[in-house]
Amino acid sequence: WYTRCMFNSTDMLVLINEDLGCAHTIDSEGTLMYSPLMMDGTLETDEWIEIDHLAMLGEDKQIRDSINEIHEQLILANQALGWYYTDVPIAVS
Repeated sequence: WYTRCMFNSTDMLVLINEDLGCAHTIDSEGTLMYSPLMMDGTLETDEWIEIDHLAMLGEDKQIRDSINEIHEQLILANQALGWYYTDVPIAVS
């Protein structure tokens, strides 16, 4: 599910994925980042960690596909809000 929050005085859209145990967001350049969910279900928004796509090559295909889908969803949602722009169309499968 999505939520909108403030981080360093900046609006951001956050996608919560309880199956992966973390939340994801993108910055203004489309870089995918994550923050782990706490045991009580809260989110630590003080520090976001950039997803290392090369390191993900060692993960199961299902996890890589989930992360790629989350990235596409966040880009499309941020584009719809006018928060992210690219002249390269994003293909949605």
